[in-house]
Amino acid sequence: MGYKIKDNSAKSATAEPIVALSSKEQFLFFVEGHRGLVWGGILLVVVLIGGLVTFNWLSQQEQEVAWELQGQAQQMYLDRPLDDVEKGKKNIQQASGMFQDILEQYPGTPSAKVSSFLLGNSLMEAENYQGAIDAYTSLIQEYSQDHILVGLVQQRLGLAHLLNGNREAAMSAFDAVMENPHALNKDQVLFELAKLAESEEKTDDAVKRYKQLIQEFPLSPFSTEANLRVQVLAPEEAQESVEEETSSGNKVEQETSEPLSGEGDKNEVGQED
Repeated sequence: MGYKIKDNSAKSATAEPIVALSSKEQFLFFVEGHRGLVWGGILLVVVLIGGLVTFNWLSQQEQEVAWELQGQAQQMYLDRPLDDVEKGKKNIQQASGMFQDILEQYPGTPSAKVSSFLLGNSLMEAENYQGAIDAYTSLIQEYSQDHILVGLVQQRLGLAHLLNGNREAAMSAFDAVMENPHALNKDQVLFELAKLAESEEKTDDAVKRYKQLIQEFPLSPFSTEANLRVQVLAPEEAQESVEEETSSGNKVEQETSEPLSGEGDKNEVGQED
């Protein structure tokens, strides 16, 4: 019996060629095969976007409410009739409570920063110096990156320590302002330090502070008062300073007039020729 060898060459020749799918087609095939997963991802993205929009809207609403309360508290704080001292004290106490409520109910909002500072000020007005110290210290810790604000608060903190009988802590707070390169109230702090030295009958230190203020901040409104205090505390030094300024001014005028006179002589010689 003979055997016939099967020839597969014809079948192989008619086999369909392999076609490479593009990335777009592969993506469409994936979507077709995983519809549930894809729709779940889309739903998750929509929910996240909706959540962010809602959060931003609620945050904006919260800030607006906080600003409104802060405005009411500030108005109460400023409403202190001169003819009714008791009402003024009552308003300050009520404003302090409102500032505290803003800090507790709306922390982290811009109005909370302002309310924190005004809380310390209102407690100072109410002569609750330790409460003011606590409020200022908390504000400095929470907003330590706001160097300009920190400089202002440290000045108030120093004054609160002074009124609370802690001179060493006050000097530390004032020194922190002077060491802060971003502080905009160094002239006022120098004036406070000079007045403090003067009240302690440390005339030399007071004059030194006043002169430092005059030299470093000549355009400051405190510089005028500092000049007057130097004239009172050290009239001889003030007179010498005036004489030096007068002498310096005369020298400048003389140096300026000499070239002008020289040019005039040259013009006269030219006319004679």
